[in-house]
Amino acid sequence: MNTSRLTLLALDPSLAALQAGHRAAFFNAIAVAHEPFWPPAPFDQPGLAWAAKNLAHDPDGIGWYGWVLLTHDGESRPPRVAGLAALIGRPDENGDVELGFGLTQDMRGRGLGQATIKALAGWALTNGARRVIVHLDAEDLLTARTLEKSGFADTREPPYPGVARWALAA
Repeated sequence: MNTSRLTLLALDPSLAALQAGHRAAFFNAIAVAHEPFWPPAPFDQPGLAWAAKNLAHDPDGIGWYGWVLLTHDGESRPPRVAGLAALIGRPDENGDVELGFGLTQDMRGRGLGQATIKALAGWALTNGARRVIVHLDAEDLLTARTLEKSGFADTREPPYPGVARWALAA
């Protein structure tokens, strides 16, 4: 999936397994420079293993368990890895799906978060989700503003103390 600024590459079972267990092979497979600080927060190694495990058991679930974000800064330069995003599994019985994303340190503040949110929320709503949810630290005003600009609204239903829930409905 492409936006004007990003290519979003859905993880398949093979790429998810490489990302979880063989970082160098993963970057080689997607033909990008190796990112030394991978994965970007909020993702971690157990989260990468979770995506690999779920795609191994649900190979038709491509798109629901992880996306690599690649910048394309012009035809003369190879793409660079900008971050990682995930819809946290298929939608639940209510049609809700959670979205999480993280950008590498050098890619923050460039509007790529908003491009990612819009693209993945649109993909999820087109592919069976009725509502896309993002949880964030209630004090994270920068991400809240990005969500607001992307059409999300604060539900005012915090799932835990100190955590805000934002949603975009179909």
